[in-house]
Amino acid sequence: MEKEIKLPVNPIIQHVKELLDENLHDFDLVDGGQQRTVGDLIESKVSEILFNSTSELISEKRAPRSKKSIEDVTLVSNGITYYIDPKTHDVRSDFSMPNLTSVDKIKKLFLSNDKELIYVFVSYNITERTVLIGDIKVFFIWELDMSILGVGALGKGQLQIKNANKDLVFTQQGKEGWYGGFKLLVQEFLKKQLVKIHKQITEWE
Repeated sequence: MEKEIKLPVNPIIQHVKELLDENLHDFDLVDGGQQRTVGDLIESKVSEILFNSTSELISEKRAPRSKKSIEDVTLVSNGITYYIDPKTHDVRSDFSMPNLTSVDKIKKLFLSNDKELIYVFVSYNITERTVLIGDIKVFFIWELDMSILGVGALGKGQLQIKNANKDLVFTQQGKEGWYGGFKLLVQEFLKKQLVKIHKQITEWE
């Protein structure tokens, strides 16, 4: 049996994970709120923790470039720009298909040698008026296995996790290998879109 090769943990990934494990705690709801409101609160707390942290690893911290930016906070270390995008998941939900970001933005990101996209996934539960923080995962986008990813028909295409209620599956193939699989995934999506468009055209003949 071939032994699995595990990639070394990136120091920024490890730093972010340790910060959140130490500082992201359960909290009480003051005004109540629905799932999206709680998710926004948690994502805001994640960004605040990272933005207010101090570390010799981090040379610069930046706020989001715009409302449509992929990141909530940016960390710069050794000339590499790390875009951090927090996502939340209510474990009580029956089904969840969270959008990550547009396939076009991912393509532009991968064409750069000094930029990385990191996701922070926070699971939570609500008991009465208390938000209970569960599992916290921190990873590069290219660590997500293609088996759990899909492309949604939003804009030029939106990379999605098929079902957040299932365990995340990670790959050790590395950045370049992941991008090759990602391009095939997008091409397959576009081919299906062409079939749909052709069918719509013939309905008007």
